[in-house]
Amino acid sequence: MTDPEQAHGAPADVTARISSLLPSLLPAERQVAQVLLDRAADAAELSSQQVADLAATSRATVVRTAQSLGYSGYQQLRVLLARDALLQRQAADSGDHGVRGVAAATFAHFHQVQDSAVQMTALLDADEVARAVARLAAARRILVVGHGLSRSLSVDVTARLVRLGLQAEQLSDRMDQLVVTRLLGPHDVVLVISGSGAHSDSLALAREAAAGEPGLIVITAFARSAIAQLADILLVVGMPNTSFTDELTYTTRIPQAILIEGLMGSLRDQLGERGRRAAALALSAVSDHVHE
Repeated sequence: MTDPEQAHGAPADVTARISSLLPSLLPAERQVAQVLLDRAADAAELSSQQVADLAATSRATVVRTAQSLGYSGYQQLRVLLARDALLQRQAADSGDHGVRGVAAATFAHFHQVQDSAVQMTALLDADEVARAVARLAAARRILVVGHGLSRSLSVDVTARLVRLGLQAEQLSDRMDQLVVTRLLGPHDVVLVISGSGAHSDSLALAREAAAGEPGLIVITAFARSAIAQLADILLVVGMPNTSFTDELTYTTRIPQAILIEGLMGSLRDQLGERGRRAAALALSAVSDHVHE
């Protein structure tokens, strides 16, 4: 069987693979595969449990079917279905090229964010925000984690926490992240930023934190994502009506970035004189490296 990860170019790679392997699957697996084929247009938006319900089988069978098709599990299959949907959408929209087309798409995105500003916070709990601020302010050590498109936010958050005088760190190596998480204690915090809530590295880290002693704060766009179920404190913010495919490909991190701005401002206030003094020292250090 060929490695499904070798096929990244042409649209419909996954559905073609499912169709070709359908006769070789067990009966229950064929039911799952048929659901994916019947719902090809929006299959990436279905969770493993939703597929199981539609196929009248178990979630374990859905995972086993994905593995029988040559994938590591349903999440990998789902991401590649999202990839195919994106490629098909891009092919359909390929007529609008050039600077004007790019500019129009950019302005449309700004308007989308503006029009959706109120709905962005529909799932954001004010009490959870307050708990997150208090927990971060009291933390002895903070590990900030973000993978994929969320990594840049994790780097930014770490720098902001450090400038407030907090002991924060962001590690790029997955194994280092797991080792540090295991070494953290009850007065420490792991802050995970994961837009989709389904990235395997972020999930593994969150499970490690949940099984250990540190507090786990999660920032995500989906309240029912796998990572959300592990959080001690859950902060959900995103564009309204966001699909799984959009979150993996198109969706901006603006909602999470705005939330982080608010968190840092509230955290500075929570820290009081300590936070103000650290911020002043940070600005003093920056001023030493600003020249005419």
